[in-house]
Amino acid sequence: MQQPTSNPPASDVSETHARLTLALSSALGPLTAFLDDPLVVEIMLNADSTVWVERRGTGMQRTEVRMEPVAAEAMLRLVAADAGVELTASTPTLAAKLPPPWGARLQAFLPPVVDAPAFAMRLPPRTVFSLPDYLRAGILTPDQSRALVTAIHAHENILIGGSTGSGKTTFANALLRVVADAGSDRLYIIEDTPELQCEAPNKLQVLVQPGALSWRDAVMAAMRVRPDRIIVGEIRDGSALELLKAWNTGHPGGLATIHANDTRGTLDRFCQLLEEVVYPAPRALVAQTIHLCVHITRDASHPAGRRVSGIDRVVGLDADGSWNLEPAA
Repeated sequence: MQQPTSNPPASDVSETHARLTLALSSALGPLTAFLDDPLVVEIMLNADSTVWVERRGTGMQRTEVRMEPVAAEAMLRLVAADAGVELTASTPTLAAKLPPPWGARLQAFLPPVVDAPAFAMRLPPRTVFSLPDYLRAGILTPDQSRALVTAIHAHENILIGGSTGSGKTTFANALLRVVADAGSDRLYIIEDTPELQCEAPNKLQVLVQPGALSWRDAVMAAMRVRPDRIIVGEIRDGSALELLKAWNTGHPGGLATIHANDTRGTLDRFCQLLEEVVYPAPRALVAQTIHLCVHITRDASHPAGRRVSGIDRVVGLDADGSWNLEPAA
């Protein structure tokens, strides 16, 4: 009779993880200086072996550091091993998170989809900024801040749009500080990489993982864990439909981020994702459910490198079906 398998002792798992972390620290080599730099928000390796970094306030710059293909691939395979996945010619992409103490989000590629190993590492925010911090930095105006705080206290649903690297998640964290201070609401927070930071005492944070928990399943599960507010790290697929239903059926006060070029574009992109499931998108329901659209953008001319470019209230739909928006601040 086959003997039942048993899990390895916790001490063995801990020791294996420690060895992997030590090996990874060595494999990261010169990148560790960037990972330890409090101003660095992203580290990128291109297929030509050049390393680029983006620092807060100064933008993206090419460094003198090079990471040759053999070293880059060895490092990526260590990250994959820590994540329990394989990198092969048939699975040449990797979405993972570096283990502590770094915690950076990693998206990587290996041949044949690229000429040589390439990746982008997004570092988690080292500090949770508050709305007053955004005010002092001139990223946000006093009227915009008041509009956001009022919307949060009124349990309105807020959609934050912006491009990659515009600071959507960091800004969402600032709004979550207001949510945490607003009362004793129970929060249900969905992400695929743990980046949202919330000090609310009553919260449940779940991580989407391929093959284990999909975005759609995570949103649907929200209805069974008694949330007051549903927070989504980033809307990126047809799960937008489940979120729309949840926000519209007794769970107002939600917050989510989405890739978009302006406030109107946040609603357009939301509808595009809805149409992965239902066509045409129920635009009237979207206009009824999403109350405030916020857009944050990169701005090289701004001392902080970004600014809130608009906050619009969704009034409804015009006769031709276009969004009726009014400036909220």
